[in-house]
Amino acid sequence: MKAGNPKGGANAPPLVVDLDGSLVNGDLLVEGAAQLIARAPRHLFLLPCWLLASAEGGGRAALKRRIAQAAPLPPETLSLNPAVLEEIDAAKAGGREVWLATAADELAAAPLVERIGAAGCIASDGRVNLAGSAKAAVLVERFGQGGFDYIGNERRDLKVWKRSRRAMGVGLSSVLKRKVLALDSQARFLPVARGGPLDHLRALRPHQWVKNLLVFMPLIAAHEAGAFPYLAAAGAFAALSACASGGYLCNDLLDLPHDRRHPTKRHRPLAAGGMPPRRAICLGAALMVGGLALAFWLSVGTGLCTLLYLVASLAYSLLLKRKLFVDVIGLAALYASRVLTGGVVAEVPLSPWFLSFFLFAFLALAVAKRQNELRKLSGAGQSESGGRAYLVEDLAALAAIGAASAMASALVFLLYVQQAPAVHYLYAQPQRLWLIFPLVIYLLGRMTLLANRGEIGDDPVLFALRDRASWLAGLGILAVFVAAL
Repeated sequence: MKAGNPKGGANAPPLVVDLDGSLVNGDLLVEGAAQLIARAPRHLFLLPCWLLASAEGGGRAALKRRIAQAAPLPPETLSLNPAVLEEIDAAKAGGREVWLATAADELAAAPLVERIGAAGCIASDGRVNLAGSAKAAVLVERFGQGGFDYIGNERRDLKVWKRSRRAMGVGLSSVLKRKVLALDSQARFLPVARGGPLDHLRALRPHQWVKNLLVFMPLIAAHEAGAFPYLAAAGAFAALSACASGGYLCNDLLDLPHDRRHPTKRHRPLAAGGMPPRRAICLGAALMVGGLALAFWLSVGTGLCTLLYLVASLAYSLLLKRKLFVDVIGLAALYASRVLTGGVVAEVPLSPWFLSFFLFAFLALAVAKRQNELRKLSGAGQSESGGRAYLVEDLAALAAIGAASAMASALVFLLYVQQAPAVHYLYAQPQRLWLIFPLVIYLLGRMTLLANRGEIGDDPVLFALRDRASWLAGLGILAVFVAAL
């Protein structure tokens, strides 16, 4: 813990500010652990060992020190509470010193001293976990009983507020507010960036669930008319959606530093402080476990397919998305796994033609996603993508690969119409299916061109759902299918 003497007298006591949940919209320990895993996924298995080792020597403070040493967090990537920053600026304008006091390790807290212009920080030092009564004792020793104002956010801060001159709470519950007012009738309460139920729902990205409608494609392609297979596919849709949302929460936690610097992703609930990292971990784990339980309840095969999807999704978040072009193949595989799950849950055999068509189409969409990101970076004057292995100069090669994949998908469909025996069994007028060929070329070719211009947003599938031309092409394809029956 850093030593120092306050200059403020009795009329100008220092303002002492807590970090996690108060000044910082997040948790330095959790974010540090997440970045450690993001940089080297093996730490996902090492962290439990560190936790056990810290329990035997040094406790929680030792674990915080180890993580802070291994994964320093750049202060500019942290989300800070504007209301607390206003209090800090007002205190400094009034000639008061501002100190940081936190249970986080001092290696993680120290960089914020310079960022906000604080006089110093008092933090855990690898031996003492500076929380609750331990923090209160150190502050009284430093500033005297009632010799400081304190901004905190949780129940264990009651011991600190009790020893402070003035109490300020951040995002407190009504119960905790009453307890603080019992200690200080003039206590003030500041808002927190943490969002409500809608922000938590937005963090699950429910708009992404539309991709899981792919589980119904095998049924539609096989002209299945029974109700039970569609009910089973609906269950698989729910299971995949739960697992996907859990995976998105994990992905957002791992990507926090990059998302906070991104022009649009910085508005995501986790990056903006609308959801606490610990809550994201708990909710994500619950969704993934629940999704897997539902999938295995439907059938063992559906459970195994959903587990495969989840493992591939987590592997993508932890490792694959940082590997050149492996990430694109991984995205295409995640799309294809949804189709595979639909075939398994409904017990519909998937032909090589069907799988080949979708694999090439999904590869084109995955490449389009990367094209769009690089085009935006190029427009912003940047040369490489943060957290990815691509350079802006890769745009031309990606455009060629995307176009080739789109045309290969259309070609597979053309060969299917011409050569597959099942066509004559499923369709009364199979020759009409030829009209789908130019529509597929238009749909995927236009997507490739718009991606190269950076005009499709962060997700090509979601762009297609909002794009009128894509809707018209899709309706045209549907009309041709119906006419061929």
